[in-house]
Amino acid sequence: MGKTFRITVNGRPYTVEVGDLAASPVEVRVDGQVFQVELEKDSPVSAPAAAAVPVFSVPSPAPAAPARPAADQPRGPAPAPAAGSGKNITAPMPGVVLAVRVKDGDRIHRGQEVCLLESMKMELNIMATADGVVKKVCVAVGQSVVHGTVLVEIE
Repeated sequence: MGKTFRITVNGRPYTVEVGDLAASPVEVRVDGQVFQVELEKDSPVSAPAAAAVPVFSVPSPAPAAPARPAADQPRGPAPAPAAGSGKNITAPMPGVVLAVRVKDGDRIHRGQEVCLLESMKMELNIMATADGVVKKVCVAVGQSVVHGTVLVEIE
């Protein structure tokens, strides 16, 4: 990977590694999580020296979950935190729904897997953001989704 930066956003430090800026999309690693980002062309930049600073469209990272004891760690791919507004569970990035693990009326708990997405050749376990009852499953297996698509509504 190319350059490594240490940045702070809202008081939280991040390590950001930026890949080849000539490539499209650019691979960016934020605290070990890889994102494919597109450089915005002809974006307005206010600072005069900023001409050398690329502007990225990067999804904002979700808050980190509390650490578990090593014996309690799940096996397999690391679960991706689900972005959510209220109790809706939304897609954290574009992808294809590989599996839906819940159905309307199911009682679920925060941290429980509700969907499995494939994005950039990775499988992302989408977890419940709150306890509740599944009001509606909004996606089906094989469906393509974009960042922010509501996957499951919880009441």
